[in-house]
Amino acid sequence: MKTTLSLAPSAALRIFHFDDIDLYRSGAAALQFELTPLVRKISARQFMLTMPGCDMLVERSFPRLTGGTLMPGRTVIGFSMTDEATGLFNGIDLKVSTLVLGHSGAGYVAYESTPHCFARVAFEPEVRDRGWPAAENGFAQFFMSQSAHDRLRCLVMEIMTLASRSAGDLQRPEVAQGAKESLLAAADDAFENSSLALGARSAHADRLLWIIKSIDEIIAANPANPIYSSELAHALGVSVRTLHNAVLRYRGMSLHRYLRLKRLWQVRQRLLVGNISVKACALAYGFWHLSDFSRSYRTLFGELPSQTLALAH
Repeated sequence: MKTTLSLAPSAALRIFHFDDIDLYRSGAAALQFELTPLVRKISARQFMLTMPGCDMLVERSFPRLTGGTLMPGRTVIGFSMTDEATGLFNGIDLKVSTLVLGHSGAGYVAYESTPHCFARVAFEPEVRDRGWPAAENGFAQFFMSQSAHDRLRCLVMEIMTLASRSAGDLQRPEVAQGAKESLLAAADDAFENSSLALGARSAHADRLLWIIKSIDEIIAANPANPIYSSELAHALGVSVRTLHNAVLRYRGMSLHRYLRLKRLWQVRQRLLVGNISVKACALAYGFWHLSDFSRSYRTLFGELPSQTLALAH
């Protein structure tokens, strides 16, 4: 990440720095993106580059839960930009050598336990003619060789450096097309000798992923109504234990903690709108024990609910 920190913004390269979760905006233009933060204070950086038929994002992230669905007509590859990778992607432990592949409509859920620097390259239209492994029903994960990984990372940095120092060159169609072809060729090499991550594709894994997506959809559709485990289990036709196992695998935490985090984030978003008391807001989202609510809120966001409400004023 030291190299990207030295880049300067240009007409081609956009750079954003976020130190507060309330100001954070996703750089995932190719994705319908959903976020639940695990911290308030962050140090996130985004380096975004758009070329004809190819969007690139390098991001230094922060502890968070994310999910998303790939927009139509896109193919995305993703990989780590450093030699450290922690967390879960679709229930599979992230490894430094992980290469992620997804096509139109692919969905994912991820748990990032620590800050992580990654690259995401979105191609448009979809890439279906280069012999890459099948990833029909969602994002698939592969392990690539060290040399292939180094080549991808090097190419991303070289293209972004060009965008920073010579934006006019990269805006020439023939140069941009050449850069895109170099990325495609590097991905060809990475996939040629890759292996599918164990546990990444199975009917059981797909069902657990469906459960996670369904939980998030139900919570999003009922923002002012607290949702509890027994209600979720009944709505999805599964047991509470199955819910717990799905959340533990895909979100890296217990079902109770996950639902609590989602509700605390909803409370924060509502407080920032204003025109409500802390007590009324807490009760509306199912936090009946107000002192326990305040402690949990302060632990997650580093401030009291009343301080958040003051920001709305």
